[in-house]
Amino acid sequence: MNVVLLLACGLLISITYALGKLAKQAGVDGIELLFWQISGSVLIVFPCAMWAGQLPKLQKDHVQYYTLAGLMGFTGPYLITYWVLNYIPSGLVGVVASLSPLLTFALVLILFRGKVKRSSALGLLLGFIGVLAILLPKNSLPSPGMFVWVLLACASPLLLAAGNVYRTRAWPINGKPLQMAAGLLASQWALLLPVYLTSHPMGLPTQALFPVLSIAVLSGVFYLISFELQRRTTPVFVGQLGYVIALCSLLIGIVFFKEIPSLWVWLGAALIAVGVYWVSNSKSAGGTA
Repeated sequence: MNVVLLLACGLLISITYALGKLAKQAGVDGIELLFWQISGSVLIVFPCAMWAGQLPKLQKDHVQYYTLAGLMGFTGPYLITYWVLNYIPSGLVGVVASLSPLLTFALVLILFRGKVKRSSALGLLLGFIGVLAILLPKNSLPSPGMFVWVLLACASPLLLAAGNVYRTRAWPINGKPLQMAAGLLASQWALLLPVYLTSHPMGLPTQALFPVLSIAVLSGVFYLISFELQRRTTPVFVGQLGYVIALCSLLIGIVFFKEIPSLWVWLGAALIAVGVYWVSNSKSAGGTA
């Protein structure tokens, strides 16, 4: 069952990237897409938090946590992702997003000077080589102009990694996962609402309704499944989500967008996946993987 939940989470994220590309092609910009995504997530997660008796608290430390964790772990990464989807294949976006566990581990080592095992160090090195395999070879990317956009896409997993570290270190005392998720989503919705209302007309283009509304629903479902996965397993197990996302994103890109990744991209994805696996299964840096 745990493997099924892991696969479901990876598939949901990969489908979200693909639908995001469709929405962008239909003329929906990043702010608009993110607003509807968060709206759907709030409508699904908030009633569940209410039913479980885990409504968000409005204490200062909680509100600060919701806001900062949301900016680093949701709003920032998705805005970057939706921006670069205009310029690079959705499968490649998924491969880059899978770097998050590696970057999380690297940040823990840098910021807290944790001890690292050889297997973890090798995992980080393989992940780095995987990125270079995608960026550097002349024929790796469909177009040389994509180099800058792939590099920019790397900012998304870097923000996610910073958010992972922050959530662990700043978690409010007695905070509950569903409560934190509902507060995080509500804070980002409140931040985006005035921006959306002042810069976009109400409503969506007809051709964008399906992808946007699908993203809104899938995002909420992802949060519920991911919390169940976290409850049932360990951070080590959840850390393996990275290479599920990479593989699913590449396959979805091939099937639905006729994207043909080069051998260098496949090699890079494989190296990143192995790196994520080794880092996620190594207890180092004070037990953080």
